[in-house]
Amino acid sequence: MIRSIKLVTRNNTPRWVVLIIDLIISGMSFGFACILTEVFIKSLELQLFNFLRPLLIILFVRLIAFRITRSYTGIVRYTSTQDAVRIFLAIALSTAILLTGELIFEFNSIHTFINPAVIIIDSLISISALTGFRIVFKLLYNEYAPFKSGDSTELIIYGAGEAGIIVKRSVERNVKLGKKVVAFLDDNKQLHGKTVEGVKIYSPDIDFNQILKNPSNAELVISLNQLSAVRKTSIIERCLQNKMLVKTIPPVNAWINGEFNLQSIKAVRIEDLLEREPIKLRKNKISKELKDQVILITGAAGSIGSEIVRQCLSFDPKLVVLVDQGETPLYEIENELSRANIAIVVADVRNVSRMEKIFQHFKPSYVFHAAAYKHVPLMEDNPYEAINTNVFGTQNVANLAAKYQVKKFVFVSTDKAVNPTNIMGASKRIAEIYVQSLNAKLSLESDHHTMYITTRFGNVLGSNGSVIPLFRKQIAEGGPLTVTHPDITRYFMTIPEACQLVLEAGVMGQGGEIYIFDMGESVKIIDLAHKMIKLSGFEVDKDIKITFTGLRPGEKLREELLNDNENTIGTHNPKIMVARVPEYNYLEVNSLITELYEHKDSLQNEILVKTMKKIVPEYISNNSIYEKLD
Repeated sequence: MIRSIKLVTRNNTPRWVVLIIDLIISGMSFGFACILTEVFIKSLELQLFNFLRPLLIILFVRLIAFRITRSYTGIVRYTSTQDAVRIFLAIALSTAILLTGELIFEFNSIHTFINPAVIIIDSLISISALTGFRIVFKLLYNEYAPFKSGDSTELIIYGAGEAGIIVKRSVERNVKLGKKVVAFLDDNKQLHGKTVEGVKIYSPDIDFNQILKNPSNAELVISLNQLSAVRKTSIIERCLQNKMLVKTIPPVNAWINGEFNLQSIKAVRIEDLLEREPIKLRKNKISKELKDQVILITGAAGSIGSEIVRQCLSFDPKLVVLVDQGETPLYEIENELSRANIAIVVADVRNVSRMEKIFQHFKPSYVFHAAAYKHVPLMEDNPYEAINTNVFGTQNVANLAAKYQVKKFVFVSTDKAVNPTNIMGASKRIAEIYVQSLNAKLSLESDHHTMYITTRFGNVLGSNGSVIPLFRKQIAEGGPLTVTHPDITRYFMTIPEACQLVLEAGVMGQGGEIYIFDMGESVKIIDLAHKMIKLSGFEVDKDIKITFTGLRPGEKLREELLNDNENTIGTHNPKIMVARVPEYNYLEVNSLITELYEHKDSLQNEILVKTMKKIVPEYISNNSIYEKLD
């Protein structure tokens, strides 16, 4: 039986073969109906004579009905409810014809060929037999046909709902995949032990060895899009421990033309393991603040800036002004958005006269300042550029915000500004200090002034230049993955999560605050590398190696969200806290930054860094040529 099924895996069974089989089943059903109604009363010769004539009539009428309803055209191994409906219609039609004929014969006192009771019983048997034949063939086919001995992939589907069943059927239709659905997992305890289309449903906590022959040659597909982050992480971790591949399906609203496609099943990303429960934003409050407002976003083509743009647009602003010096990424985001209420401006925040023209023309009410140089090793070699953009660029935009009476200025900073060990972090800390001191100065001068708010968070998953895109590229190239130090750790957030918190903090801020975000647990980069290799279906050291390259200039093992002189105050949002930081006098800060400005064009790195350390005493260089200046 198995061998014969394998013969038809390459080509569908011809329709004429299915039609002949249906007629044979119809003939057998008629014979069985005759036996049940005890038509055979006398001699064998008479029985045979009385059976053949009505049999031919039955088969002829059934043939016509099969042709009309095309019940034989469905692919048997993909039998569905539609095929069962066609069979029912074919039998119902032919039965109606036969009964009508018998009534006409009886009304005209013509001898009837077939007992009406036989016709009715035959129709019931035929429907059951024809449908049963297809179901049995489908079950046998799905059980044996797609698989070669020893190399089939066992598939578990997480979620026994409608989406999970659709995934199962799609897998069964694609025989060439060589995959067999062996189990469903579902959190609903009432479903445990039950079956869906012949596949049993288990608790997600079951030992995979109980349902799999070889877990290392198995896959799990998560069909639930509303699965909590904690639950998703738990099931993915278990799969990785068993060397199983984990995949997910897109949300239903992302299915092409509303139909599921197997090609849309994607491998789980490392972001899925690091994500946390969704943030609950005060959307009404944000919408009230941003609706019908002009919003200016610097660094708008970057990974953070562009996401702030997308989220701001969801609150129906009057206009969003995208400012960036990157021509190509601005062009790309313009094509992506194609909105009437956006303005694309190619400009550099370091050019104060250019920026002033922008403020004059658009008159923004809100400014989100995300423009910055952020790569630690590069800025360690180019302190002039870090200072020019991160310090003076911020100073330019902040001053213009005050001059043109912007309602709120939100500065996007970084956890690297806390106890900085590198030029990038120190430059961002200087910018933080300036923004805070400017807010303090303005608050003394007037009750109605621009409110300056700083947001501080850690590494953003998938942002330009972050470790995850680097690891993905290295895995695609066959390795090795480069990790600077076995003990290095980092805080991570997703891009949407970070930008949501920036908006929330910007709306709630009253000026002068530095908001820090709940970054969750610090993650070891070596663990991140291991998980990314496993999620890609490889084994660490066997398929892809990991090498340690040593800390880069300015890099530290562990990032911090607060320095020794800072603590926090809670807010209405448990994920957002206000850092209590020392206050700075604007005149003193401005004098120090002016001193820094006077040295910037000398291009003497040591003088620049020495001045930075004067402004930020806690800036202690690490693994850097500037350690001698501490």
